[in-house]
Amino acid sequence: MNAASGSTTVSTAKSQPASIRSFLGWPKAGPIPLAVTAVVAIALPLVLHSTYWVGVCTLALIWMVLNQSWNLVLGYSGIWNFGQLAIYAIGGYTAALVSLHTGIPWPLTIVVAGVAAMLVSLVLAIPSLRLRGIYVSLLTFGFAEVVRLLVIADSSGVTGGTFGLSGFDGFGISAMAPEARSRTFYWIALLGVAITLLAMYLIVRSPLGTGLMALRDNPALAAARGVSPMKYQLVSFGISGFFAGVAGALYAFTYGVVSPSLMGLGQMTLLVTMLVVGGMGTLSGPLVGTAILTLVQAELQNWPEIRLILLGVILLAIVVLMPRGVVPLLAHRTGRLKSWMAQGNSAQTKSST
Repeated sequence: MNAASGSTTVSTAKSQPASIRSFLGWPKAGPIPLAVTAVVAIALPLVLHSTYWVGVCTLALIWMVLNQSWNLVLGYSGIWNFGQLAIYAIGGYTAALVSLHTGIPWPLTIVVAGVAAMLVSLVLAIPSLRLRGIYVSLLTFGFAEVVRLLVIADSSGVTGGTFGLSGFDGFGISAMAPEARSRTFYWIALLGVAITLLAMYLIVRSPLGTGLMALRDNPALAAARGVSPMKYQLVSFGISGFFAGVAGALYAFTYGVVSPSLMGLGQMTLLVTMLVVGGMGTLSGPLVGTAILTLVQAELQNWPEIRLILLGVILLAIVVLMPRGVVPLLAHRTGRLKSWMAQGNSAQTKSST
């Protein structure tokens, strides 16, 4: 019965018009825009002659990996999980410890960090999914604070306490010239974004993605159609935790340090703002929102006393003017333009005949 209900849900979703699928979070970009975007992204560090701006773009890419993972829980599953930065930090600390104490190659170390973060995320999911609404937010936020305080209070030297961990090999390219090293960091982070985006695309287009969105929009109806809330949302927590851990490992290996500053209310506010600005529940929303806010924040570094105020004003303006974010608004406007052009072409065809 459950399998039949799931197949019915998927077939119904696939039979919907493209505009409705796009609204539900399944945008389909053409091959030409994707190719152009990929070429521009790959060539960007060759055009930017400032290592500072290449570093800013690299940080944006790492945050894109994190925000894509967070969007799976927040945007597609509708669970207000505020423990994601703790999972992110756990991935970074795991990568640093493995790099310091073993000789495992860095690609495998990043996978180990992702798996460690995924296991912690699954442990967090078990009590979280038994709650609803603000209680989930309070539990996950409390978990993040507990992790941060435990790291700060650690006197054993395992996590480095307040100062964190440093001195690990990372990607093993410290002998490179500064410009070549910054470009290599950028391209590795870009590869992480591409892999994460492909994984999220496949998940959203799968029965798992359909079930998560059904549970988000109408939990009672989804459960009646055979979608198991616990199973689907537990899987989303696990996948989200894995990619958050990968993002943490990328950060640790890129900057050669991991500390409690990865967590905290200020950092969480900034990243949630990126998701809201771009548009939660869309594939490209986390990418667009992260790119916009990272560049804005970089420009505001010289005014630290008003930086958070301006970011708050931007968030307020987005919520008022574009409640669903930049990407859904642009998709809606583009759809209306295409519909208007199609109607014009249809009218011309009828008049000519």
